[in-house]
Formats: sequence, C-alpha cells, structure tokens
Amino acid sequence: MHPDLNILAGLIAAAVAYAAGLRRLWRAGPGAPSAGQAACFAAGLATVVLALLSPLDTLAHGLFVAHMAQHMLLVMVAAPLLVLGAPGLPLAVSLAPDWRRRLGRLRHRPAVHGARDLLTRPLVAWAVHVGTLWAWHMPGPYQAALGNDLVHAVEHASFLATAVLFWWVVLSRQGRRRLAPGFAVLYLFAAALQGSALGALLTLAPAPLYPLQAASAPAWGPAPLADQQLAGLVMWVPADLVYLGAAGALFMGWLLSLERTSPRQELPDRRPVPVAPAGGQKGGR
Repeated sequence: MHPDLNILAGLIAAAVAYAAGLRRLWRAGPGAPSAGQAACFAAGLATVVLALLSPLDTLAHGLFVAHMAQHMLLVMVAAPLLVLGAPGLPLAVSLAPDWRRRLGRLRHRPAVHGARDLLTRPLVAWAVHVGTLWAWHMPGPYQAALGNDLVHAVEHASFLATAVLFWWVVLSRQGRRRLAPGFAVLYLFAAALQGSALGALLTLAPAPLYPLQAASAPAWGPAPLADQQLAGLVMWVPADLVYLGAAGALFMGWLLSLERTSPRQELPDRRPVPVAPAGGQKGGR
C-alpha cells in the first residue's frame, strides 16, 4: 500500500475511534473530554493531513523550506493540539471490552509501567524530543530520509511521537508528572533555545549541508543555500514564537490562579477618628 494511504487510513481510524469513545463517555456522564478538547484533537489530525497529505508534501520533495514547514507543523502545531484533545481515555473506551482488559493488563506489567514512568519524566521527555530533532537534522540521517520513503516515514513518525511526549508533560491535565507552571516556563524556554540554535545553524551555514536536498532545489527556483537559509528561518522564528507564546500563556495563567486562590486581606483603616470641636458642641445646645 502507498505510504500516503497508510497515513490516511491511520488518521481515519484514529478519528473514528476517538469519536466513538467520546460518544460513550458523554453518555456516561461527567469526566469526559469537552467539545473544545474534541475540536483540538480534530484540528491536530487536520494539521497532520496538511503536513503529510497536501501539496505541501509534494513541495517538500524539492524544497528544503517546505520540508521544514512539514516538520514544524508536526512538532509545533499537530502535537500540542493532539495532547490538548486528551485522546487517551476516548481511544481506550472505543475498544471492545476484551481488548480494554488486555490493554489494562499490559499497562500494569512492570516493564511497560517502568518504561512509561521513565519516558514521562520531564528531563527525559525533553531530551528525547530534542535529541530526535537534532539527530534527524544531521546530514547522514536527513539524507537517508530523503533517499528512502520508509526512512522518511519513520522520521515523520518519530517527530510527531516525541513531540506529543514533550507537550504531554506540559499540557496534559491528567499527567502525574505534569510540570508546575514555573518549571514549565523554564522547560519551554530551554526548548526555544535549542530550536534557535538549530535554526541558526541552518541559516548561517556558509554552504548547503545536505547535497541531496541541494541538488533538487534549483528545479524549484531558489538557490540551494537560499533554500536552506529560508528553512533555518522557518525553524528559528515560528518555533520560538510557539515555545515562548506557550510559556507566556502558562505564566499568565499561573499568576491569575495565584490571584484567585490567595485571599485578599483588607488593611485596617488607621486614619484618626475626627473629633468635633468644643465650640461646635456648645453651639449645638
């Protein structure tokens, strides 16, 4: 089957399963994801379609800047939207009862529980996500992805999967290891710094870093180095806006929550009590 058909089939299956599980949860009562969360999940799937199944994918075969736009859509848009959709419970509820029991037993196995516990540690999730970004943008792995459709699919899947892990630590409401707001701001700020470093490396490099990508650029218009510089700017600027925007939103939400939870104390009025003059008292008699 063509890779695009596999992607489309997977996205349709995820959408159908999420909708079925959400319907069951809404019928059961409170505790289900809200309509807004469902909209976030749908928008996340739509972003994956835009990145991998639209004309952008055709452009990405020749233009580095289009290829980088794909990566940023998966990492900076699709992944946080999917996390905000809280898909875990709806997808589990959509399974048949026998499969749900098997999934429950699998989750409680020591090896699976230990791996989940390790990967959801903030430092580990951050390192896995950032390490994946840097590893795939090294010349060897990047060119291997350009030259082989299967490797290319693994590259995109790893970007999305590790980005979901990264954003889950920050955004998931059910996450046991969800960061406190102050640490979440530092977590996102550190991610912005490394994204800026990788973007700057691509933008300021004196020569093209990927010969296979450079060979295809002239057929699409821009010179290879200019194409690489534009790709570096796409990684540098929009990614920083998302990371720092999310950090700012979390920080403001934290301040507002502190204001709501901290009781306001009225200061006593220490002004002296006015005393009526003695003459005024005589005149009043």
